[in-house]
Amino acid sequence: MKRPTHSLSRLAVGTVAAMLAFAPMAHADDDDDRRDQELARRALLEGRILSLAEITERAKPNLPGTILGVELEVEDGGRLVYEFSVIDSAGRLKEVDVDAATAEVLSIEDDD
Repeated sequence: MKRPTHSLSRLAVGTVAAMLAFAPMAHADDDDDRRDQELARRALLEGRILSLAEITERAKPNLPGTILGVELEVEDGGRLVYEFSVIDSAGRLKEVDVDAATAEVLSIEDDD
């Protein structure tokens, strides 16, 4: 029986080497992001927060425009907040913080 062999072409090896050479160095923020993501995942599995789909469905009627993006942030004390980037009908960018456990809109601010 012939055993499979795995090899990379010279082009693939060069591409991988180039990607590694230009890859950014890890930052402390990356560690913070990973910690926050793990905390959020655990909170979702434990039922302490709502899924992004449910938060979006509940909060959308209270959002002042079209959602451009969203991040899940961990505030001091461990509170999880979905931060929506929203563009209003006048083209102004807004930041809308929504409690990840209740879908309550906590604040709406201009995003400078």
